[in-house]
Amino acid sequence: MEKIIHLVEAYLGKVFTVHAYGITDLDATASELKKDSEELSRKILQVLVENMNKSFREDKTSRKEMGLVIKEKDRSRCILTELGEISFSRDYYYNRNTENYETPLDEMLGIQQRARIGETISARLVTKATSESYAKSSQDVTGGLVSRQTVRNHILKAPELEKQPESSGKKQKRVLDVYADEDHVHLQKPGKEKGKRNKAVPIVTVTEGTVNISKERNATINPMHFVDEKMDSKEIWASVEGYIDKVYDLESLEEIRLHGDGGSWIKNGLENLNNVEHVLDGYHLQKYLRSISNRFPKKSVRYRINEALAENDRDKVEAILRSLVDECQSEKDHEKIRELHTYLFSNWEAAVNRFREDMTGSCTEGQVSHVLSERFSRNPMGWSEEGLGKLSKLRVFCKNGGEITASHFKSSFKCAESYKAYADRYLEEQKKDYDLSWMNDLTEQYVFDTASGTQQAIKMLGRIRSDVLC
Repeated sequence: MEKIIHLVEAYLGKVFTVHAYGITDLDATASELKKDSEELSRKILQVLVENMNKSFREDKTSRKEMGLVIKEKDRSRCILTELGEISFSRDYYYNRNTENYETPLDEMLGIQQRARIGETISARLVTKATSESYAKSSQDVTGGLVSRQTVRNHILKAPELEKQPESSGKKQKRVLDVYADEDHVHLQKPGKEKGKRNKAVPIVTVTEGTVNISKERNATINPMHFVDEKMDSKEIWASVEGYIDKVYDLESLEEIRLHGDGGSWIKNGLENLNNVEHVLDGYHLQKYLRSISNRFPKKSVRYRINEALAENDRDKVEAILRSLVDECQSEKDHEKIRELHTYLFSNWEAAVNRFREDMTGSCTEGQVSHVLSERFSRNPMGWSEEGLGKLSKLRVFCKNGGEITASHFKSSFKCAESYKAYADRYLEEQKKDYDLSWMNDLTEQYVFDTASGTQQAIKMLGRIRSDVLC
């Protein structure tokens, strides 16, 4: 206790010195006091931990009952916490009962074996890494004390997290809009091979429609995003169906609109739900039409086909495409017409649904851009499949309103009952001697160097009623 008192005295001396002599730079003073308070907290923790270690060492009776024999005293350990790096010493024992070498204090303190970073720091590093680079995550959270590889390792250690819906009864909704698309992410070159490899990352977003928030901008209502760590579309659809069944009253659902680009994995989605209407995503549909329109600029192809789709007139579209064949100047033109023909007629109902007056606007590309591309494919980066799958899942968890916490990184190990019993007993004994009366009059109870700045500051306590003590 005496060592802690002296630490607190030194800190209070700085605080009261600031009060006595005024603050000329509030921001700079706050920064300095923050550093001082964190340093004080680290030192107090170090003292408390080492006192606990010393107490356990001296309790020979308890150690004998546990079968512990000291093999090495004061073995150092350092762990990175929100207060910074905390270094302390603890003893290393041989357990005759288990025939293992152990550090009981680590178990009492809940420190995982070989861990160098606390669970809270792990959670913050991973949370930051879902939206920024590994290097920036390290810099923001630890000041660059850990490497990018360390950040990646903690991402891979994180459990698979899924945001659970609120359990407030099933919602009564008439229509749901489900948007499905995929991002194409550049993978690292295996073995430095030439060329590029891309990985398609499917994403599905379930919403309750859209709402207008400005003149040219809409926002989805209660969006919930889904990806799969293995990029398996079947697993994604299973999760989506389970979510819809859990959150919404299926009997009141009149229509589920599945928006997509016509890909087979999207067409096969939501097979186990009723009243599913496929809707061709407007972005991809118009992309195909622009490609043809640019080749035949005087034919108003895009306008005419859009008009025919709105009228649900197959014959009109056939006639337009046949007329274009006669105008072809190259085999490439023929190829583009065939592609458009195949695309439109294999997705005819979905394309016609796009033009329904009551249809919600397209935002599949917006969901991909906002949820995935912003982190994974917009900048020139290369990903491993393992890292991509893990981080995309964690990013979606955060986008859905989930919070990555220290508990997600807690290991499954439990402190041995004998160690836990000793730790509980030690803490109870410490509480009995827990006395802060020494703070009532520091100047009378303790003798200091009267010429020191700390002593002079403490003497002012009798004259200054500082707000710090209120």
